[in-house]
Amino acid sequence: MSANLITFTQISFRLIIVLYASSLLTDAKAIGSMMIFDTLPFLILGPVIAKIVNRHNRKSLLKLTVLLDLMLTLAFLVIMGTGYHHLLVFALLLGLNNVVTSTYQIAESSFFPLILDDMRLAKYNSAVFFSGSLAMIIAPNISGFIQQTRLISLLVVVSSGIFLLALINLYFVAEVADNHQADQKTTASSYSLVRSFTYIFEDKKLLIALVLLALGNLFDAPMDTLMITKYTEMGQLTRVGLIFSMAGIGSLVGSFLLSTFSNHKIYFQRMMLFSGVGIAFSGILLCFNDYLLYLIATFILSCSLSIRTIYIITFRQIQTPKEILGSVNTAFKYIAFGIYPLGIWLATFFQKIVPINFIIAFSGLGFLLVGLLTAYLVGKEEVTIQ
Repeated sequence: MSANLITFTQISFRLIIVLYASSLLTDAKAIGSMMIFDTLPFLILGPVIAKIVNRHNRKSLLKLTVLLDLMLTLAFLVIMGTGYHHLLVFALLLGLNNVVTSTYQIAESSFFPLILDDMRLAKYNSAVFFSGSLAMIIAPNISGFIQQTRLISLLVVVSSGIFLLALINLYFVAEVADNHQADQKTTASSYSLVRSFTYIFEDKKLLIALVLLALGNLFDAPMDTLMITKYTEMGQLTRVGLIFSMAGIGSLVGSFLLSTFSNHKIYFQRMMLFSGVGIAFSGILLCFNDYLLYLIATFILSCSLSIRTIYIITFRQIQTPKEILGSVNTAFKYIAFGIYPLGIWLATFFQKIVPINFIIAFSGLGFLLVGLLTAYLVGKEEVTIQ
């Protein structure tokens, strides 16, 4: 429960910062510059974070990062109270938040495999993903009253309280000697991020999981931008809200379904096959220029991608030696982060050449191929949990 609350609050707090700062900065260039700091720090410091997680006690890192989360919420309250609304301040706050949450996520996904068996780990991952999806649905709705400083301050105070309670709760989580064995420390110390990629390429199953993750993210990355652009040009921006809602609901349903079947390994693995079929079917629907079909496709796609993501997280945690899990988790996160800008850039580039409907349809064909590939590889038991 503590991890769920932390995930929900981290995502909500980040969105509060972004929305609050955007409402004050207003200039698109300034907002764009600020948002660079929402991703860039991890891309630069990822190797350092990986080594820290590998070499240090992961529970201690969880406590440290949640403490830093608490301090960031207090810092944000000070910024709001003083009225010092400078681009650099918000950029620095987002940058620090990015480093802290990234470190927490990698430490968290490297720690809990030490204390949970395979199927309990699957249920845990589903619950955490559910919390994140819920935050992505609820938190954006504060945009309507983002300039009501007292109300936003209250939300930040609540976030501070949640982080404080979570920090206290972490002291009651089981202790695991995850960094006291000499051989594990030696192995972990020698693992750089580059070596982690090499390890992934040497492990056929991990490589396949990474490829499926990367391909799906490549086609998923520009979908929000494409839908916003399409309906803005048509003067029907209100339709985008419902599409986004369907995406959030789909993610919730996907994580709920996977959690439901997490106690049965066979059914749990069949859900990955189901996700492949869902991704392929939604891809077909996206090939048709129809709003209702877009809504259905978005729901099915989000549901299927959430199942795929949770499954791959669990698969990666089980498949990877625990002493190097920090580096491998970071390597996967690099791909998940790195592929999104590429997908968005490609979609933006092709918008200058072909109608946006064609780009959405092309993405649909991409999802069709990814879905079929997923179903095929699951059928061949290439990404099954032993």
